Amino acid sequence: MTENDHETENEEHAGTYPDSVSEEWSRTLRVTIESDEWDDETETSHPTISFPDLDTATSVFTDSTLTLLQALNVHEPASIREAARLVGRDKKNVYDQMRRLAAYGVVEFAESGNAKRPTVPYDEILFDFAVSLSSSDEESADDPALV
Repeated sequence: MTENDHETENEEHAGTYPDSVSEEWSRTLRVTIESDEWDDETETSHPTISFPDLDTATSVFTDSTLTLLQALNVHEPASIREAARLVGRDKKNVYDQMRRLAAYGVVEFAESGNAKRPTVPYDEILFDFAVSLSSSDEESADDPALV
């Protein structure tokens, strides 16, 4: 995926940040999945990122992403290089992952001399979606393994 694709993806699935958010609620990021049943009344005052489907959400919030976010939040590294050391990964890989997270507003960069200091403006992420474990009758009829 190119940087331009990330920018387009970010515009399509940008988070919503209400003007009046209590400090407690503003430190929680809410992640949702768009659906036909989407109901505006279910919105909260949490900053929210909404993805078109589960696959997209899980491609952004992988195990390694969550480990990185925890390291950023707990250890507050002074640079991307230090963050990469904390999670035992390559600096370029960590930087690419942080840029993707920054496109969604999950990571922010503060200029600190010659280094960029990555920060996470949240203390927790609330994954607010359901995953259906049943298949539709149509799928079951087409796949003998599901019957």
